[in-house]
Amino acid sequence: MYIAVFIAWERFSNLSLADDPKMVMKSNRCNRCYSATLLISCLAFLAVGILIGYFVKDNTTPNDNETNPASGLAGQPSVEEAIRKIINRLDKSKIKENLRLYSSDTRMSGTPGGNELVHILEKSWKEAGIDSVKTTPYDVLMSYPNDTHPNKIQLISGNTVLFESATAEKALDADSNKKTIVAPFNAFASAGVAEGDLVYVNYARIEDFMYLTKNLSMDLTGKVLIARYGKIFRGSKVENAQNHNASGIVMYTDPSDFNMAGEATYPSSWWMPDTGVQRGTVGPDGDFLTPFYPAKDYAYRKTEKDIAEFRIPAQPISYGDAEKFLRELNGVEAPPDWRGKLNITYRIGTGFSNASLKAKLIVNNFEEIRTIYNVIGYIKGSVEPDRYILLGNHYDAWVFGSIDPLSGTAALTEIIHSLGDMLKQGIRPKRTIVFCSWGAEEHGLFGSTEWVEEYMKVLYERSIAYLNVDYAADYNYVLTAGTSPLLQDTLYETTKLIANPDKTSSYKTLYDIWNKRAPGENGEPSVYYSLGSGSDMATFYQRAGVPSVDMWFTYNSDKWPILSYPVYHSAYETINLYENYIDPDYSYNLAMAQLWSGMAWKLANDDLLKFDVRRYSTAITHFVSNLENKFSKSWHAQNVNIDALKSAAQNLTDSANKFQTYVKSASIKSAIDYRIINDKMIQFERAFIDPEGLPERRIYKHVIFAPSKYDSYSDNDFPGIVDTMFEIESNKAVDKWDQLKQQVSIATFTIQSAANTLDDVGL
Repeated sequence: MYIAVFIAWERFSNLSLADDPKMVMKSNRCNRCYSATLLISCLAFLAVGILIGYFVKDNTTPNDNETNPASGLAGQPSVEEAIRKIINRLDKSKIKENLRLYSSDTRMSGTPGGNELVHILEKSWKEAGIDSVKTTPYDVLMSYPNDTHPNKIQLISGNTVLFESATAEKALDADSNKKTIVAPFNAFASAGVAEGDLVYVNYARIEDFMYLTKNLSMDLTGKVLIARYGKIFRGSKVENAQNHNASGIVMYTDPSDFNMAGEATYPSSWWMPDTGVQRGTVGPDGDFLTPFYPAKDYAYRKTEKDIAEFRIPAQPISYGDAEKFLRELNGVEAPPDWRGKLNITYRIGTGFSNASLKAKLIVNNFEEIRTIYNVIGYIKGSVEPDRYILLGNHYDAWVFGSIDPLSGTAALTEIIHSLGDMLKQGIRPKRTIVFCSWGAEEHGLFGSTEWVEEYMKVLYERSIAYLNVDYAADYNYVLTAGTSPLLQDTLYETTKLIANPDKTSSYKTLYDIWNKRAPGENGEPSVYYSLGSGSDMATFYQRAGVPSVDMWFTYNSDKWPILSYPVYHSAYETINLYENYIDPDYSYNLAMAQLWSGMAWKLANDDLLKFDVRRYSTAITHFVSNLENKFSKSWHAQNVNIDALKSAAQNLTDSANKFQTYVKSASIKSAIDYRIINDKMIQFERAFIDPEGLPERRIYKHVIFAPSKYDSYSDNDFPGIVDTMFEIESNKAVDKWDQLKQQVSIATFTIQSAANTLDDVGL
């Protein structure tokens, strides 16, 4: 307003008499009088303008997008209006088109098919009109099967091979007949030959090995083991086998865990046929040769001989082939909960009923450094460009990956095109949105881990949330979500804006049908807090302390008590499977795209983030109570200071309640007020990160949630404490009590530190 008044004054006071013929007849005196009058009028207008501006400013509400200093450009739609624009623009026919293209060939990282998809994604994202797109390369150690010398397990008698497992899955449709299909293998399983007696070890969990070695007094040294897939991460099965001195391990998909006995199998249904084989890595997260640092060209690399993981051969086979070996086993019958659904009597061994028979496992995997790529896209924020909302999904697949991960990749690309259209309409988020398509997730979260390691310093200071969708849907029934407690409310609020994808149901919103089919506590849908390390959110959450969520649509586990969708990581995970049995009309994939983009937009535009720290304090109080109920007797006997841990949890609860009350009643008048509160909430998750990491597992640094030492797919609450107590109780490791006391002390300190971050000053 000030500028407008003075422009008007200048314009009128500088008028030339020649500008208007009538002005020629005016005397100089009259001209001066006119100018003086005009000056007085302008000053009066200026005073009125100042008063109007003062009162308008004083009556502004914090959530008014037109006038709020934190709200960016005037005239932008409200957050909810923008979300409705985004989700209405999302087109499931485009998602379908994307998925058909992406899954038209095999997409393993470091192969021509994987590299082709990188170029497809980069081109499409650039065409969407977002601000920038780039690829980030990393040179990592990869593992592949030997095409000319395939892996196999044989049933032998002397030098005679009586049976040999298939080296490829039987072609059951046009896709599964393609030459680019990688042979079944376990990435990073050691090359070598293991020969000896066979022993059935159920799921190869710690408790299974304890039953064999303690209840049955079995010595597994030199034995070849055979285990069901499921329950725990396959790499943990190999590690457990190594720790018991086995010479090798074979893994198979038992029909009890991956289909329903007696029903038709693929291609007549979604159930795993007896020729299907689950591929998968058995290695840990991140590049083996550059732990803790990005695998760039300047990186120092360990040598392969220094890597402890490469110790015994391992190989997956089909349940049709596994039956040939299991049928011949002798020894005691397996306990009832060890028995699957094969038409055999499940026995443990050792060895076969014919003493001349042996198992011979041959693995010819090889490792080499190859370049993998991430595709990263950006929409720069208009108000807080240095605050990031990240959406992530991996593009690499063991074979075609129509479910895992490309159903998610297809949705992500359509989201990018929708938000690109918003930019063309002049609608830009306040905070920066980053789109991430990760390479080599299947080999061990390589793309995301190396990227986080490269940008750790920036992410630690500036990231708000990471939203992971490994795959959009593995069936069309119910939403499943694992989340940081801080993102729980944003997740709930967004699902209330999304239509129920089940058109046969009377429930209107995604929230309503989710709450009906997966009810949790307090009348809210069920979520879980323990994210594990089964997908790319792991490094963000466990090391960078970025509040994260992982979500997908899945089947009714009450109806089908199986361990995953049946054809997981097999050659039968094709577009034919997806369109006939998983999500035929793409309604669930569309709903995931809507939820994913809606959450991102809310987090990128809400003036005040919907992070309720009380959810965290409530969870921690519950976890501490569980520890007390379970261990109080032994802890008191060993002088473990549980009282200090309980006191810290109470202090956190008090600070969280006080902080949330302040947030609700705070008088917010400027962008800096929002920034102060939001930054406290963003950094709250980081307060639970211990830079020293967990005992013997420095890569995991989250004190409250981290993958179990014995299964990286699942989490422990207070993992340092729980894992140490497991060793004390199960392995009689009495020398671990000092470590336990240290872990309780670290947890106490960490919780108290988190409470301090919520205080006004905090020092």
